Amino acid sequence: MKCCIVTGATGFIGTALCRQLLEQGDEVHAIIRPMSGKREKLAALQKENSSYEDRLQIHEAPLGQLEPFLAGRQIRADAFFHLAWNGSGGKDRENFDLQLSNLGYLADALRAAKACGCQSFLGAGSQAEYGVVHGIAKEGEVVPRPFMMYGAAKLSAYHMGTLLARQIGIRFLWPRIYSVYGVGENAGTLISYLMDTLGKGETPELSPCENMWNFLYITDCAKILAALGKSDAAEGIFHVASRDTRKLREFVEELRDIIAPGVPLAFGKRPANPERTFWLEPDIEKTEGLVPVEYVTFSEGIRMRKACSDEV
Repeated sequence: MKCCIVTGATGFIGTALCRQLLEQGDEVHAIIRPMSGKREKLAALQKENSSYEDRLQIHEAPLGQLEPFLAGRQIRADAFFHLAWNGSGGKDRENFDLQLSNLGYLADALRAAKACGCQSFLGAGSQAEYGVVHGIAKEGEVVPRPFMMYGAAKLSAYHMGTLLARQIGIRFLWPRIYSVYGVGENAGTLISYLMDTLGKGETPELSPCENMWNFLYITDCAKILAALGKSDAAEGIFHVASRDTRKLREFVEELRDIIAPGVPLAFGKRPANPERTFWLEPDIEKTEGLVPVEYVTFSEGIRMRKACSDEV
């Protein structure tokens, strides 16, 4: 059993990571914002299993004040998972000041991890750091060129986090997370839009969807992050994605055939800007060398998400 600290614990990925760590028998200190309206997600998780309640501690602490907060409670841990990030969706992705604030929060989290005795610190990178890359995003060969503030801030966080971690003496991991979907995902994603629209028997209006894409089911994402953060040797950049990379159009058609066979799809109804259209071809060789995963297939994932929606 290890003791882990998780920020951003009420987020889509954060909650799944907490569940994964608990399933593995670990103790989890979940950090949430004061007066968080999503606290009930973790409270519900505590009730899923009698042992979870004892091993899941929920702490309300503002970003930027984690070091004195955790030190004051004399919390000791093995691994720190920093998933909290301001402005991860919508128009906030282009908000300079909001994105810049995350660099200070990352530094505070790193220092908090060191103060708590953590051996490793895992941040939350993004494929958005690369910008538009046609071809496999091989580390060391592809030069990141983010086209939005969000991607630029993530890239800056990687570089500055790496240097600060080296200065204070803690292992720094930077998983670049690709397109994660599944039960509990946020509204406004492509998967959510498709399932909602097709579920009503309506025609989704889409871009040409000729770009390459990669979807990773949420439980697989949580398994990979947990394994990386608790590894005794992992360090640096890891691509967190599945083996299934193909044209986005093929994924859309596969989803349609599961949710509403025969409903037409309006490809090309929405214009696509080639300078701002992601092309996702991850290089997962390094990740799979450390974390073997039996991936949930896209069709399996969509059926599980559909089953959950039908229950609601």
